[in-house]
Amino acid sequence: MKKILLGLAITLTITLTYTLTGCRNLPPITPTLTTEQKLVGKWTVKNAIGDYTTQGNNHKDTTYFTAADYYDFRADGTITMFMEGVAYTGNWKVTNGKLKFTNTNYMEYASFDLPILTTTNLQIYLKEVTNITSLEQKLNLTK
Repeated sequence: MKKILLGLAITLTITLTYTLTGCRNLPPITPTLTTEQKLVGKWTVKNAIGDYTTQGNNHKDTTYFTAADYYDFRADGTITMFMEGVAYTGNWKVTNGKLKFTNTNYMEYASFDLPILTTTNLQIYLKEVTNITSLEQKLNLTK
């Protein structure tokens, strides 16, 4: 009988210890957001950095924008780009990790990489190289 009581006491002690301490130490579950979910929202355009080479001649420039310049990515796949007083509307989509704009009459000539995409920082990046030219552009945005 003593062995049964001792076994029950040990089991009860282990159960209470786990219940009182173990459950509280579990880390919170943070959902993993998709690229599309991270993009949704209004992003303020900070600057555009360009590096261009044509037939051996290199030119670099940086353009700074105001708080009025933004990209508003909507969950339904539509976008409004407000740049230097002009609004462009169209569609956006991410395919194989590349961002593509359509029907905007503004930035739809290529697919863009997203080397930086956090909850507060976004970089839209393009690099194209031919036998006589190279083009590298970075557009930096914040939320």
